[in-house]
Amino acid sequence: MQKFLRLNATTKNDRHQVIEAVKDAIAVNGGWILDFTQFSNLSICFRLELPLEKVAMLGSALSEANLQLSESATLAIKELTGEEVGATDLLATLQITFVHDEPDLRIPVPMIPG
Repeated sequence: MQKFLRLNATTKNDRHQVIEAVKDAIAVNGGWILDFTQFSNLSICFRLELPLEKVAMLGSALSEANLQLSESATLAIKELTGEEVGATDLLATLQITFVHDEPDLRIPVPMIPG
């Protein structure tokens, strides 16, 4: 049976440094980033896959990256820690909210002819 984990976190640190630290934390724990969506400079959501036995280590690595995991995310990690290792990997999302006082990031959208 496929397991799914939804993680939410916040941070006041620089988003570029946090994103790099998250990418490293996922890769070091044998995970893959499947996709991501960035919402201006307010939030980013990663869709990832990682071995079930690495969930606790990923949680620790995210905390070391100065992310404040939500209570539900911490509880979900604890529930999955110690689960029987199966043949399938764990699918997960990690949504990070960046707390800052910067103006919204404006990304120009190119005009499409037609």
